[in-house]
Formats: sequence, structure tokens, C-alpha cells
Amino acid sequence: MIQRIQHLYFGFVIINLSLLLSGLEIGTYQAKEMPHQFTIYGFFQGKEVVWGFPFYLVIVALVVLLLFTISKFKKLSLQLKLIKFTFLFYLLFVVGITALFLFKLMPNVPDSVSFGFGYYLLILGLPFTYLGLRGILRDKNLLDSLNRLR
Repeated sequence: MIQRIQHLYFGFVIINLSLLLSGLEIGTYQAKEMPHQFTIYGFFQGKEVVWGFPFYLVIVALVVLLLFTISKFKKLSLQLKLIKFTFLFYLLFVVGITALFLFKLMPNVPDSVSFGFGYYLLILGLPFTYLGLRGILRDKNLLDSLNRLR
């Protein structure tokens, strides 16, 4: 099943996103002189949940989309549509998380904001998703050119 390089790229992205599900810290901020943490499960002040938005559902949806994309390796046109949708969905999610931090849209307006290791893992998956998209597009173009020769 892992016969093309883009499947390795997608596997790497799946591992990165799965690590986020372990509760890695995406960012921290100080509000009212109290430290707050942001994980994929929401915003926390110590052990207390400040705002429990289910960001983890987006991560699970991305992992499922990537697995479904890998499984459709015999239908390149469907695989290309799926990975384009997945890449756009992933890009919008990363832009949304970044906007939360840059425009300080968190609960309890923060004084200072810093990104955590989980944020960098989230960002690291984007170029690999794009490389997988380019690999699928290259395969589709190769097969289309071979079909013209028949």
C-alpha cells in the first residue's frame, strides 16, 4: 500500500497530527497574571477548563481524510480531489489557530502570548501535505500522458 513517496508524506502528517491528540501544548498565554494553556482540547487555567472548544474533532477529521486519501490510490482523480480538500481544510485550520493567537481572541484577554511545541507540529504537517498533493498531481499527469500514447 505504501508504494509512492506521497504516502510516506501523508504518514508523517498523520503521525504529527496524532501526537497533537496526546494533549501537547499548542500555546500559552498570561491573562490576569495567571498562566493559561491551549491544547487541542481547549483552553485551560491549571486543570480548570476555561473554554472547551472541541478542536480535536478537526484533527480527527484530518487524520481520517488522509487515511481515506491513501486508501484511494487506484483512483487518482478521486485521490486528487480528496487531497485538495484536505489541504485547504488543513490550511484554514492552521490560519484559524494562528489568528486566535495573533489577534488575541482567547478567553480572558491575554497580556502575553507564546506558541508551544504542538503549534510547530501543526505547522510542520502543511508542507508535507502539499508535497503529497504535488506527488499525486505528478502521477496523474504521467498517467494522462501515457493514455494519450495509446
